[in-house]
Amino acid sequence: MNCLDSSYVVDFLDPQQDHHDAAVAWMRDHSEEALAVPAICAFEVIRGTARAGDDRFDRAVGFLRTLTVLDLDIDAAIAAGELDGRLHARGEPLGPRDTLVATAAGQHGYELVTRDRDFEAVPGLDVILYDRRE
Repeated sequence: MNCLDSSYVVDFLDPQQDHHDAAVAWMRDHSEEALAVPAICAFEVIRGTARAGDDRFDRAVGFLRTLTVLDLDIDAAIAAGELDGRLHARGEPLGPRDTLVATAAGQHGYELVTRDRDFEAVPGLDVILYDRRE
């Protein structure tokens, strides 16, 4: 299964984004696969589209409702804390949000679809860069 980072969702939904075509091409190749999104990414997308004040909010909500949402529970919080400690010890920390995203994908054994190369530093996390121009 593939886990979508918010960068992917934003690029896929917004034709004005520089990476839209790459996101659409990736989806065309993977449209039959099951897709998930961490709850924090769903929130980020909804937050951004709600602030835009146009039809992007309804489109985002409609798309997100088709995905499996990966909730943050106490086990995920513990795993994220442990991951954060390991990354800091290696000198390769992620921000708190990215740590939660990496944990959500990793806990479920999903590949993370993103354009953020920082996730490649996470041990054991399979990262798919849908736009290699970054």
